[in-house]
Amino acid sequence: MSEKKPNIYDVARLAEVSHQTVSRVLNNQPNIRPATRARVEAAMAQLGYQPNPAARSLVTAKSNMLGLLVSDTGLYGPAGMLNAMERSARQAGYFAITVAVRFDSPESWAEGLQHLSRMHVEGIATIALQSEVIKMAAKIMPNIKLVAIDTDDQANRVNSVGIDNLGGGHMATKHLIELGHKKILHIMGPATSSEAQNRRRGYEQAMVEAGLEPATVQGDWTAETGFRIGIELNLELTGYTAIFTANDQLSLGLMKAFNMRGVKVPADISLVGFDDIPESPYFNPPLTTIRQDFNQLGEVAIEMLLSDLAGTKRKKFEALKPNLVVRDSAIRISTSRK
Repeated sequence: MSEKKPNIYDVARLAEVSHQTVSRVLNNQPNIRPATRARVEAAMAQLGYQPNPAARSLVTAKSNMLGLLVSDTGLYGPAGMLNAMERSARQAGYFAITVAVRFDSPESWAEGLQHLSRMHVEGIATIALQSEVIKMAAKIMPNIKLVAIDTDDQANRVNSVGIDNLGGGHMATKHLIELGHKKILHIMGPATSSEAQNRRRGYEQAMVEAGLEPATVQGDWTAETGFRIGIELNLELTGYTAIFTANDQLSLGLMKAFNMRGVKVPADISLVGFDDIPESPYFNPPLTTIRQDFNQLGEVAIEMLLSDLAGTKRKKFEALKPNLVVRDSAIRISTSRK
């Protein structure tokens, strides 16, 4: 039989105080003598006592739970953010409950939000979901604290954090322009994604500033779509010498297609991606890309949510700057190809 876990009464007996005093120490209430607090904490450490979160929530009316609402959890970006958010929440003494929903399903959003409501979460963080989800959250849980990562809510009605996707798209395109490329194609991410649309706008802005004609192809976030576009793309007819893809997976699919067709990267076509996934340095050739720090995104989102719960004022929106990582997939265009 397993050994009985110590409880609050065991701590009280060892510390020679009442169980009410132990409870006040656990809930960090004032008017506890430092010596008494130290004695109780020493007793908890000696016994290996772990507070019961459910019992504490009954006393404090706090669940110490945060809800994480996300779609596309299989993608590297959301998965990386989730790991960082769960870790940050745990370090702050909170439990993080992850609920995966479908990006395009209001029924799924409502089901996920109602589940979090039943769990009595104190705050919610959303990852790359539409502004309609945020509006629905406000109706289902009108008093909930909420932070959004990469929201398309242009009115900035909620606390939010995101990568400067427009700046990243501009940075990627400007790098290709500085390498001498003039015919640059952009393969876009999903039409429903605010991140993808901002990357497209950054690309178009850089092209127009350089007096060049933008050209785009609709894509998504998958290597399969990159492969299909790479098979169908007629480089001789279009004259493209460089491509900026909305994420690294699209570049991976392109490389596979071009390799099958005998098109050499970067000798025949230069590529720049976006994300800097862990595999990007091991593509053939290693991929030049825009790096966004998914861990930092998740950590800042939890910091914002906890600040809001504590009533601490801070900026409603934070945009984190991405960085250009130069590798071997994009080179200066030769004079004969200009």
